[in-house]
Amino acid sequence: MTLYKTTLIPVSHFATPIQGDTFFGQLCWTIRFLEGEEKLKALLKTYETKPFAIISDGFAKGYLPKPKMPPSLLGESLEDKKSNRKKVWLTPEVLQKGDFANAKCNDELQSTAETIQTMHNSLNYKTFMTSSDGTFAPYSEMEWRVGEQEIYLLIDESQIDMNLVDKTLKYIGEYGYGKNVSIGKGRFTHTSLETIAWTTQSKRFMALSAFSAQSIDATLYAEPFTRFGKTGGNRAFKQPFKKPLLLASCGSVVEYEATQEHYYIGKAIKGVSDAYEDIVHQGYAITIALGGSA
Repeated sequence: MTLYKTTLIPVSHFATPIQGDTFFGQLCWTIRFLEGEEKLKALLKTYETKPFAIISDGFAKGYLPKPKMPPSLLGESLEDKKSNRKKVWLTPEVLQKGDFANAKCNDELQSTAETIQTMHNSLNYKTFMTSSDGTFAPYSEMEWRVGEQEIYLLIDESQIDMNLVDKTLKYIGEYGYGKNVSIGKGRFTHTSLETIAWTTQSKRFMALSAFSAQSIDATLYAEPFTRFGKTGGNRAFKQPFKKPLLLASCGSVVEYEATQEHYYIGKAIKGVSDAYEDIVHQGYAITIALGGSA
């Protein structure tokens, strides 16, 4: 498998944060739309044992999240616990050296996401009024004003051609990522895919997206993340809700007793919908090997 990186350049606000498992789901729907259902079925047939693609969360340009480990393992002072919580970004080079104590805050970067609230008004489409009695009924939705974001893609080129991957990313950018694409949210352009060569051997590995930790036989430093998923495409209109999934969050760390080599961790997750048995959820996460003593 080959690790690639591309920069997403937003041309609109996002109504859904850039998260690897959500992006993977949209990648699958786009492949189905562009290449047909049989192509997608062929790619997913071996996903439990040989994933064709794993996608990371979106990160500030040039940075990755600080590992979710105790302050003592990060080299942080307990007296500065409050300020250290705001320091959440490190470069890949620093992570691989193990110098975790020099993380940066959002304010020091130019490309982080900013959460904003947008106001909408409910509309009765039978009467084309705000409500039955014409009263004003506003509600708010969360959006993200996003700077340039980097995502990583671990691709098995024996299963999927990189031209198709690039074509799929372009389509998602034009159509829109996540929810509210019909009103112009989640649109972006992307830079050329470039190969990344990281050290892949260590005792510690950090996940670049949420993942399933059920099958991992190692020490785990993690924060829980609950995924309340929905189906996409034409399945979004009938029984769209998936079963909740308890995952380890992006930035979680697995630590082994001896040095190992890993490109990714986790597993594919099936059985997440009572309505659609063929759904496969990305429970994998791309990893970066962490330096420092373990």
